[in-house]
Amino acid sequence: MNINTKHPERKRKHHISCYLDDKEYIAYRDKRSKTYYNQSEYIRKCVLDKKIMVITGIRDLVVDLKRIGNNLNQLTYRVNAGKVTVLGYNLKEIMDDLTIVWGGLSKVIRKVK
Repeated sequence: MNINTKHPERKRKHHISCYLDDKEYIAYRDKRSKTYYNQSEYIRKCVLDKKIMVITGIRDLVVDLKRIGNNLNQLTYRVNAGKVTVLGYNLKEIMDDLTIVWGGLSKVIRKVK
């Protein structure tokens, strides 16, 4: 029986909602904000008694990795478009940034172990 007729291909077909008082909402918001989960993912993990691990410092590392990835994509685009022919300085800068991020990541991993 498919309850959701708008999106029959959905794996999860049951929509729920609830009301929280101010104290409950603040507790929920504070706990969820420490994770990368959206509301649905967070609630599913709570309902299924999955362990929710919060690793301090990881958010900054993810932002840095995204920035480095963006720089690499821009550089790749410029090389393919023929706008950049010498890569030495650009690649060294990216490698230096990656070295810093990997160092931070290994510190975080050591804390978690």
